[in-house]
Amino acid sequence: MANEADEPREDEPREADQAEPDFDMVMVPSLPGGRSIYPAEQQGRFIWLVAEGAMTEKCFDEMRDYIRYIIENRLWIQNWDGKPPPDPDGTPG
Repeated sequence: MANEADEPREDEPREADQAEPDFDMVMVPSLPGGRSIYPAEQQGRFIWLVAEGAMTEKCFDEMRDYIRYIIENRLWIQNWDGKPPPDPDGTPG
């Protein structure tokens, strides 16, 4: 069930520092520490690394399509502060 928050924000101009980030998800053979998924982020680029076998290919494709929809319709913007993402245990990267 869609709601107002799911609607594209065409009426809000995007500022220069809010350009649509390059997004993708990539299957990798493995990740350090036995992680299943890890966000590899830098300014203007956001890639989710997913360990092979951590999710089905169907789930992977559907999730990637949904996140692309969110980004393309400006329901999410990258607010890059230059810090690496935290480790899953909550400690800074």
